[in-house]
Amino acid sequence: MMMPNMDGLTTMRTLQKMNYCIKIITMSGLVSNARIAKETGIGVKAFLSKPFNTKELLQTLKAVKGRNQRNQ
Repeated sequence: MMMPNMDGLTTMRTLQKMNYCIKIITMSGLVSNARIAKETGIGVKAFLSKPFNTKELLQTLKAVKGRNQRNQ
């Protein structure tokens, strides 16, 4: 995961420290990032492979939200 000031894994770890219950959906054009994101155990709930469309995004958001509501 490539970003200008910190990489994606560092960003996810930082977010996790700020709010342990945060639901993270990652997106990347590199398929290997899906495996890395899920194996780190830092709260990744879904992965979208770029390019993705609006329908895929909405389905993913609904699925993660639905899992969150069932777990409460």
